[in-house]
Amino acid sequence: MSLPAAEATYLHAVTDRLRALLGERLTGVYPTGSVALDGYRPGRSDLDLIAVGERLTAADVTAVAAALDHSALPCPAAGLEFVLYDRAVLAGLTTQDGFALNLNTGRELSPLAEFGPQGRPGFWYPIDRDITAQQDRALTGPPFTTLATRLPYPLLRPVVAASVAANDGPDLSDDAVLNVCRALHWRTTRRWVSKAEAGRWAATALPEFGTLITAAVAGHGQGRAGRAVDAAAARAFVGHVLRRLADTAD
Repeated sequence: MSLPAAEATYLHAVTDRLRALLGERLTGVYPTGSVALDGYRPGRSDLDLIAVGERLTAADVTAVAAALDHSALPCPAAGLEFVLYDRAVLAGLTTQDGFALNLNTGRELSPLAEFGPQGRPGFWYPIDRDITAQQDRALTGPPFTTLATRLPYPLLRPVVAASVAANDGPDLSDDAVLNVCRALHWRTTRRWVSKAEAGRWAATALPEFGTLITAAVAGHGQGRAGRAVDAAAARAFVGHVLRRLADTAD
């Protein structure tokens, strides 16, 4: 992984705190999202992590949430998006959320701490697990693919379609456009890549949307605020990708 020194040091500190709290019951800590895909952008990206533990108790989960809160361990990135799974639960998950803890913390994230599965589709959770399995990188612990395998394409396709449909709103952003590009790249190649890489690929693959996508890629490099996009063009792009995902011919 290629990360600035402050972010790399922080990830090691997160791992150390988890190890101190869970001891031998900490199975592993794994990067996902932009960190796993070598797409981390300082000032723009969050740090996305998945951790796995064994025989987790309510007290364990509460202690982890407190130890990783930005007030206790300041995050040098825009924020930390952290998901903790119980190993036994993770082994049986397909498209469920299934987490023991879902924590968002940091200077630019709205604080969130959810304890236990919420019983909702939660498309980002299976997508992030699939990214983690594809990249199979670990900060500590065994390969993630020994804990959770990649989902078959037919099972993950409607989940990815739901993630694209969620971007079809009145306030589309450059980030939403690039999320849709990444979904289309996965639909076409069966592989996840960073948002910026997916955007550059999509601008060439779909020249009719090239102006929109090129603007989104440029905005992604301008920091957290990003750049406004052509709403009508973005909605048309979302519709195009949804139709591609609905096509089961290949």
